Amino acid sequence: MQIIHLDDSDDIISICDRLTWAGEQQTLLVLPESGGVLREGLDLVRLRRFADRQRLDIGLVTPDVPIARQARAIGLPVFPSVDVAENSRRGWWRGRKRLERVGLPTMGDGEWEAFFEEGPRPSLDTADRQEMNRRLAPQSARRLWLVRYLAIALFCLTLAILYVAFTYAVPGATIILQPETEAVRVERAVIADPAVEAVDYALNTVPARLLTSTESWQTSVATTGSVELPDAPARGTVLFANQLAQAVTIPAGTRVGTSDGSNVTFQTLAEVVLGEAVGSTAEVEVIAEAPGPQGNVAANLVNRVQGPLDLQVEVRNLAEMTGGAVRETAAVAPADQERLRAQALQFLQAVALANMEAQLTEREFISKDTIRVVNIIDETFSHDIGEQTSELTLVLRAELVGTAVDTTIASGLAFDSLGQAVPDGFTLVPDSIRFSSGDVVAVDDSGRVTFSMIGEGVVAANLALEGAMTAVTGQPPETAAAYLYQNLPLRDVPTLDIWPVWFDRVPYLTTRIQTEIAP
Repeated sequence: MQIIHLDDSDDIISICDRLTWAGEQQTLLVLPESGGVLREGLDLVRLRRFADRQRLDIGLVTPDVPIARQARAIGLPVFPSVDVAENSRRGWWRGRKRLERVGLPTMGDGEWEAFFEEGPRPSLDTADRQEMNRRLAPQSARRLWLVRYLAIALFCLTLAILYVAFTYAVPGATIILQPETEAVRVERAVIADPAVEAVDYALNTVPARLLTSTESWQTSVATTGSVELPDAPARGTVLFANQLAQAVTIPAGTRVGTSDGSNVTFQTLAEVVLGEAVGSTAEVEVIAEAPGPQGNVAANLVNRVQGPLDLQVEVRNLAEMTGGAVRETAAVAPADQERLRAQALQFLQAVALANMEAQLTEREFISKDTIRVVNIIDETFSHDIGEQTSELTLVLRAELVGTAVDTTIASGLAFDSLGQAVPDGFTLVPDSIRFSSGDVVAVDDSGRVTFSMIGEGVVAANLALEGAMTAVTGQPPETAAAYLYQNLPLRDVPTLDIWPVWFDRVPYLTTRIQTEIAP
């Protein structure tokens, strides 16, 4: 496409020459602001005829309204700017009537170039002038008013049609229905077995997993046993008799004892001397070597002298020995070890439970009843049974196992029971379904856990809405609400929200009625 910018000095002959020199099929003429020579309608017709003869597509760019109106009247496309013309290249010649040709002026047999020779310009023929006048002539006032009245009538008719269409198609309503509801609760016994891999609805069995933990614990308890310990030695006096005719000195610490098999030994507390005569005697105080009641021997039982004096003197206790006593002290009893072991195992189970809970997923649980000791690795008591001590300590290290139960899997069994509990004519509300695990009923040695799974939910009455919505179309809100409440199983009067607010009826079209169920 060739773009030619014209100025005020260009006339129709120079414009046609420039079109010839351009050699383009499509040419866009950019007019000056004043319009130039093309302000004259006759020159526009000449330009059009030249373009038709040369088979050129010509468009004008001008903001001048009169020129644009005249150009369009003879079939020349006009654009406000070059950019608009370039962006509309495929359809920018639509304003031109290609099949309509403006005839050449009657020139006899002269050539086209003679049309532009110097001298007086030839005039248009009668047909061309009539066509140009018809296009440029203003319409009559009567015709203009007739067109205006027809336009007003058409506008009013359009408004009426739009109002009827609006009344039927645009208004909308939201009806909130609250159906009758009932609460449903079921409880189902479920067995979580680590040995199974899939849910068995017939046996109420779900898979479980075993968790292992190795824990150690040290704890102490006060002992409850007791033992008797010697507390004080027995005391008394013995009488020594000389068997020689010479004096005998008996030093302190001389040991005397019984000969009846009890083997209780005493020591003298002071030195005594027997006179130089056979049968001379002397008394001295003695004390038992070992404390305790075994030193409380009866009279005349102390009759033996230990050491070299045994052949020189004799000894007797004329009275019983007294003062030997015992005292009780704390010691380890068999029950203390059992109690300490049970306490340590309880602590280990608590620690293992806390560690295993950290390994659970969001939907798993583990019961403390499932935590059991499978192997005692080390067990060390600080004292044996019967040893004197007031406190017994145990260090215990063991391996424990617990069963983790996934309630998500078990929820399927509860949901199955919940579905069977729905009454006829009701539907379970999905958002109301809740599952929870109940009490642990039993735990066996293989880790199987029997517990209860609880399912809860709300069931809502089924509503036959198709016929009911058709029946209330076009009705006042109060009438529609009363009808729905009477003919549907609702627990409360429906709420109607109609738009626009001034449209005080239920929409005529059921497609414009939206229902919301609020169980």
